[in-house]
Amino acid sequence: MTSAKFWQNNAKSGIIGCMAKHFTLITLAFCASALMSSPAAWGEEGGSASAKVLDPEQFKDPTQILIKKGYLAAKTVPDICAKLFCYCGCDITDKHSSLLDCFTSDHGVGCPICIEEALIALAMHKKGKDICEIQFAVDKRYAKQYPFDSPSENLKKYNSERLWDADKRQSKSQSKDNGKTPELKKNKKSGNCCGGSDEHSKDKKDAK
Repeated sequence: MTSAKFWQNNAKSGIIGCMAKHFTLITLAFCASALMSSPAAWGEEGGSASAKVLDPEQFKDPTQILIKKGYLAAKTVPDICAKLFCYCGCDITDKHSSLLDCFTSDHGVGCPICIEEALIALAMHKKGKDICEIQFAVDKRYAKQYPFDSPSENLKKYNSERLWDADKRQSKSQSKDNGKTPELKKNKKSGNCCGGSDEHSKDKKDAK
């Protein structure tokens, strides 16, 4: 008797029916666990972003172990990579807006900075670090390796949105327009036009 016929012939049996129910519950639990551990389970954004990353399994050469791990890292935490900046200069040379873009093509294959940033992101994520901490670690380590003498528009945008110095930026913004009446500098007794110098004011009085 085949396995299929065995289950069909005994489907109404109390013992077999109970075993079948337990088997189904275990299978569903396993599938749910697998889904929750996959990038797609993080939401539509994470799932679709992960799908754009090149398949890490295509890098089979023994010399490409780190490359494979880098692409696997990007595929595992695409939502994090999308919030990191790659400091290799690809924002200008390849018009990339985030680290994730480096892994949607073979760009990352020849770029150690891309690979290292992705590996750091995954390692810190596994340790329970949040995106603010991950951004800080990557920025402090790789910002100095940025090859251009002035930031691109993408870098300016990233700098304005990164989380680890958001409070500092907000404080600067508030200090520019805090609603307070401007105060005189320490060496000024009054606010005067035409350069605002007290000496200039004295000269005007003498002229009268």
